[in-house]
Amino acid sequence: MNLPVPTQIQNIPVEVLRQTVDNFSLSESSWRVLRFQWSKFERWGGHLGIDEGRVCDYLRHLANSGIKASGLESARWAIDQHHKRSGHAVPTGNRTRQHLKGIKRILVDQSPGQVRIAQKQPLMISEIRKFYFDDSLSGVRDKTLLLVGFATGMRRSELSRLRKEDVEQTEFGLRVSIWKSKTNQEGLKETVDVMKATKGRYLDFCPAQAMQRLLEVTPGDYVFQSVRYAGDGMQTFTGKPLSGISIGKIVKQYAMQLGMDPADFGAHSLRAGCATYLLDHEVPPSAVQKQMRHKRFDTTQRYNRGETARALVGAY
Repeated sequence: MNLPVPTQIQNIPVEVLRQTVDNFSLSESSWRVLRFQWSKFERWGGHLGIDEGRVCDYLRHLANSGIKASGLESARWAIDQHHKRSGHAVPTGNRTRQHLKGIKRILVDQSPGQVRIAQKQPLMISEIRKFYFDDSLSGVRDKTLLLVGFATGMRRSELSRLRKEDVEQTEFGLRVSIWKSKTNQEGLKETVDVMKATKGRYLDFCPAQAMQRLLEVTPGDYVFQSVRYAGDGMQTFTGKPLSGISIGKIVKQYAMQLGMDPADFGAHSLRAGCATYLLDHEVPPSAVQKQMRHKRFDTTQRYNRGETARALVGAY
């Protein structure tokens, strides 16, 4: 069997080919992080073959410069990855793990802002129903994007890559096939359902109907496309998918309509809103985990903010 590697890496020496194919084991975003972190490490004076004590010194340097705890973990990961991929022994071990633990405890006491993770606020369906969407192509697209993003809990990268061929009708609404995601880099098919609105007053905000309307006016392969403006102000779809960054900007833009701070919202607000809404309405957490495609149950439980309060009602 001949592996269908990209044409740009065919007809090259076998050792180079092996290394190149190995490189595809990391996603593009992971490679961006690795290159950025290693370049930063080299500027500090880091190098291949560095000893573990110096890595600890570097992590303290990052902490002293204000880098968050998650950034320290990212730096350690990148240093290890670069060593492994260069044929060198990984320089970090138990001492580094203990050192990181000590750094984090110091930060909790002295600089808690470096440890806390700033999460985006969930965008709820009650807020989406208050947004004003005009009848332009971008208005139709934006309304569908927010409704479908909320209803499915899809990640921004999944919304960006969504193709028409991956949307099918069901008796309940629509089913979306997802072939690649943050937790699925190997093309295993995952599906999420887009349910039809069943209450009359909400039919105008039915995600399934909005999707069908958008598909009727969108050319090309992608569902959510960027638009271009003609000299007369008319819009046309470009055929190119919206980027994840653009999706985040759209969410912020509509949050501002209701006077909300755009810094508190982003593309993840749709996914967070989906999980929060379902759990608040006492949908079984196992069903929410399946809809969100979380690998770990405790990830789903992070959104179950009201569970303890509901359980304690009447206890005092």
